[in-house]
Amino acid sequence: MTKRSEITTRFASAADAEIVHGALLELAASMNESHKVSSTVANIEQALSGDIPDIHTIVAQRSNETVGLGVFFLTFSTWRGARGVYLQDIFVAASARGAGLGARLLREVISWGVQRGADHLRLSVDRNNTEARAFYESLGLSLRDDEMIYTIVGDAYIEMGAGS
Repeated sequence: MTKRSEITTRFASAADAEIVHGALLELAASMNESHKVSSTVANIEQALSGDIPDIHTIVAQRSNETVGLGVFFLTFSTWRGARGVYLQDIFVAASARGAGLGARLLREVISWGVQRGADHLRLSVDRNNTEARAFYESLGLSLRDDEMIYTIVGDAYIEMGAGS
């Protein structure tokens, strides 16, 4: 078990793209979903770059080892009339579990959002990821069962956009 005080957190920059991508690969592997990852270090570097990055990332480290990650971005709810934060990925390495790091990362993401005028957080969880669902519910997040996620990707996405 890792002590909370042994772990530091910091915001990632584009220079951390390899660290971030590696943690995302570790997350996918832990869920037996590695086949779904097509992002590259270059994609992550670009997403973390610029005056307004596409993503923001908090990296948790113990010594030089990355043991946690929170990837998120600002959104806007037209119905609420307010900014929100979308948590895209959260990961805690097996070696760092049990010390409250997941809750700490979530609180830091929310704090970042509050400082930018956000009043809510959204995320999605794979239906079969019961461990993550229990974690979020234990922290007071509630499941919205009145919405479903639709997606269009790849060639179908491009073809639809070309038809406009």
